[in-house]
Amino acid sequence: MKINKKCCLGIYLLIIGLLATGCSTVSTTPSGESPHQAIIESQTIPAEAQQHQAEIARITNFKIKGRMGVQIENHGVSGNIHWKHSNDNDIIDLISPFGNKIADIVKNDTGVSLTTKDGKTLKAPDVESLTELTLGWRLPLAKLSDWIIGRPGKGVVTSYTFDEKGNLSKFSEDGWEISYMQYQNEIQPILPSKINLSNPKMNVRIVIENWDTSLDPSTAQENNVSKKP
Repeated sequence: MKINKKCCLGIYLLIIGLLATGCSTVSTTPSGESPHQAIIESQTIPAEAQQHQAEIARITNFKIKGRMGVQIENHGVSGNIHWKHSNDNDIIDLISPFGNKIADIVKNDTGVSLTTKDGKTLKAPDVESLTELTLGWRLPLAKLSDWIIGRPGKGVVTSYTFDEKGNLSKFSEDGWEISYMQYQNEIQPILPSKINLSNPKMNVRIVIENWDTSLDPSTAQENNVSKKP
């Protein structure tokens, strides 16, 4: 199905909203503590899963490179994504499959700005406001920065399953089903490489080709860089 330019731009902005709203929820965790420990300890889960969740709970900063596809009703779009996240700032580049930059978004303590490839810039105090401005409705997703690492956010988590190594396979949270289709086992701690997010209106597929958490003080001593360019 042919997608018009306006719809395509809207979907790309939706991708940006998905990412940047997730960015706004990550905070530094005190050494030795997990922001998700209450969820982990309140459920009967394997010891391997508790250990893995405790390891990835220390990750607050990261950099990824990969691909993303979004399907909304009968419309779909895909492209490459570069996302650098820290506790204070986020820089996200969206790149077409042909290598051309589509848009970039910068989030800091002053707000959020989005710049398209033709130099037009949109600004808002937060990403929910930005998605309301560009899409006409507020995107209620604020947990992707947790989900992408392989852990639940701080909402109500249900219907979760784990693989034999203790990694999350699937869980539901706030109306979304998060499925981990593949992990990068060659890095420590183990992190996802293929994720699917779905709700009744939308399906998002993320393939992470490169993980770098070496910029995170809590993991700086660990060599967990995959396919470093």
